[in-house]
Amino acid sequence: MSTGRTIAALILLVISLTAAQADIVTSRPSDEEIRFATATCTRGTAKIATGVVGLSDPHAAEPGVIDLIAETGVKWVRAEFYWSEIEPVPGAGYHWQRYDAMVQAYNARGIRILGILTYVPTTQPHDWSAITNNFERFATAAVKRYGPRGVHYWEVFNEPNLTGYGWLSKNTPVREFLGAYTMLLARANFAVRTNDPQGVVVLGGLASDQHRGLPAEETMDVIYGQGARDCFDVMAFHPYGYQNRFPKARARIDALMAKGGDSGKPVWFTEYGWTDQAAMDMARNPTAATNPMMAAFAQRNSAGALFWFSAKDYSNKPGTPTFGLATFDLKKRPSFTTFRTLVEGLR
Repeated sequence: MSTGRTIAALILLVISLTAAQADIVTSRPSDEEIRFATATCTRGTAKIATGVVGLSDPHAAEPGVIDLIAETGVKWVRAEFYWSEIEPVPGAGYHWQRYDAMVQAYNARGIRILGILTYVPTTQPHDWSAITNNFERFATAAVKRYGPRGVHYWEVFNEPNLTGYGWLSKNTPVREFLGAYTMLLARANFAVRTNDPQGVVVLGGLASDQHRGLPAEETMDVIYGQGARDCFDVMAFHPYGYQNRFPKARARIDALMAKGGDSGKPVWFTEYGWTDQAAMDMARNPTAATNPMMAAFAQRNSAGALFWFSAKDYSNKPGTPTFGLATFDLKKRPSFTTFRTLVEGLR
């Protein structure tokens, strides 16, 4: 199966699994409300990390995955803070235990966290005014709790230009709700700016339109058009479809940022991976020209960060695309050795 088809299969699989996402179609914030919110945004003053290499994994809070990630030698992890888990019942309090343990475990291993504030719970009212206010409270609580524990980087949702995979449901028209996303981005900016002087706001990594995402240019035309240029400190993109062409992906992102009057802002590739495990086996395929993992590492400086997806397979269901350095039950693949070797070579 081709990489494009396996990525598409992953998207369909994740759509079926992300029950925490809601079909929110009853209301949307008005343009006036969005612009009022983005007008309050300010850029951070923290120095943005560069040369970042990490792993992105939906299971980053699991003890076995934490150990696996630490064994690779990376010093960064992209970890989701699931709103639906932390606040399963709106207004009934937050449940931080799982994430307290995760943050403590990564800190003990010297691994920094890019936290993703993610998923609108189905338990939230299907009203954007309520969702927006509740999200700001959630984001504020997370920043206040984990800023003192060393978590300063916050990505606001995942792939807001692709419904059903980190942003709303598969039935929600993505372009119609980019304003709603922009509103949440502005509220996250306020939460970070008022509670963590070292805080950094990362745009939700944009999906490549080669895999069903709304084109990045069209997405950012809306977000920039609503005055959100100062609402995030780092531009994020997922360069699937740009194998051996990371500089071209970066040039595309630079062009759309220039159009939005946002030139010079740091760009991170917050997710990229591959499913052909045989191709990633360095013992059998030792050249960057043909080994997709080696190629990605060779071009990692096209962006300030590269987060590889993923430490282990997303699911153990039949047909799950094999993105993991390990199987779902944590059996290491040759790609794990390749990844660890490449990380060691960066030191």
